[in-house]
Amino acid sequence: MKKIQISIIIPVYNVEKYLRECLDSILNQTFQDFEIICVDDGSTDKSLEILQEYKRKDDRFVILQQRHSGAGSARNNGIRLAEGKYIQFLDSDDYFEPNLLEEMYNHAEKFDADLTVCSSRKVDDEGNITETGSPNFPINIDKVPMEKVFNREDFKDDIFSLFTPVVWNKLIKKSFLKENHLEFPPLTIYEDIAFMHSLVLCANKIVAFNKELVNYRFNRPGSLVSTRSKHTIDAVKSCMYLGNFLKSRGFLPEYENAYRKVFINHIRAEISYCNDDEYKNFLQEFKTLLPNDWQKYQSALRKDYITPEYLKKFIGNKKVMLWGGSLFIRQVLERETEKNPNILGIIDRNAASAGKPFCNYTIYPPEAINKLKPDGVILTVLSNNESIYESLKEEFREKYPTVELLPNIFEEELTVCET
Repeated sequence: MKKIQISIIIPVYNVEKYLRECLDSILNQTFQDFEIICVDDGSTDKSLEILQEYKRKDDRFVILQQRHSGAGSARNNGIRLAEGKYIQFLDSDDYFEPNLLEEMYNHAEKFDADLTVCSSRKVDDEGNITETGSPNFPINIDKVPMEKVFNREDFKDDIFSLFTPVVWNKLIKKSFLKENHLEFPPLTIYEDIAFMHSLVLCANKIVAFNKELVNYRFNRPGSLVSTRSKHTIDAVKSCMYLGNFLKSRGFLPEYENAYRKVFINHIRAEISYCNDDEYKNFLQEFKTLLPNDWQKYQSALRKDYITPEYLKKFIGNKKVMLWGGSLFIRQVLERETEKNPNILGIIDRNAASAGKPFCNYTIYPPEAINKLKPDGVILTVLSNNESIYESLKEEFREKYPTVELLPNIFEEELTVCET
């Protein structure tokens, strides 16, 4: 009997609106040697009925049912059942480009890769593209060598900053998973942080290529990610699972610096979504989880000092542009009582954002710097994207030698008071 080449694992929970598009994107692939393992995580809508309908039409579908316990548990159950040489994950509200499996498989075979990674684009609830050409999601384009094999030895301090820890843009050799006993931790959300960072750390051969082959439906209504500010502490728990993994596998202290950096990055990213009450609850829980170590992360725990007034003082009389339309800087600008005439606009390398409004300002591509001629540019990128700072400085020296790259607004250390 011929061995299946790819097992596609899909956790399914109350996604009847999106599920057909997801499944059809697999059936329409140019590469057809696969099985589709759908794990229904206790859906209460018509998701299971839709799965059963597709199963009746195509016997490559395998349906598992479990009590509602999260995507990580569903994926673990799918891995145990998978018969393919490779594992490909997909979330049930996302969908593939028709050539994804062919491209991923060919790259994995060519480089004998344990882990193969492609790029993606973000789409909204209706499938309209909202982000494309991102330099740091889901691949850090400025750091990752494309079409070349690499591993942890090549990026000891930055191994966790190369990829966004999501599973749906990665093809994984199943024998590699088994040999390293890799599985998702028992968390309801953010389970992929620990899993993906552990996977990247263990892989001896990683290959990436910059083609947007996954359509990621970002922040859709009703998803756990859309309520992420209520689950901020789970990102910390996932990082702690990663820390325990490093200790158990003997990767500390060699990768301790990389671990500290990624822990800080995830804290910064997640608390940027919190309102004041959510942040206070998070800080209390954080101190409880890390009673002896929480002060190590003080500089990451809050950036409350960055207010419209602070930003105005930081800019002074210079005409500037802000690089990076992050959620955090949006929250700062939304609190402005009036437009700052010294801010000429926002720079963002997301091609889908060009020309769109951003609070009182307009988003421009980087090349607009030559037209608008600011005195300087301020980096306002937050979270794990800070790993692009050095490459941005190099880019500025090459492309905009007459423009000053001002200090990063987030570099100031902050002491968090007891609450």
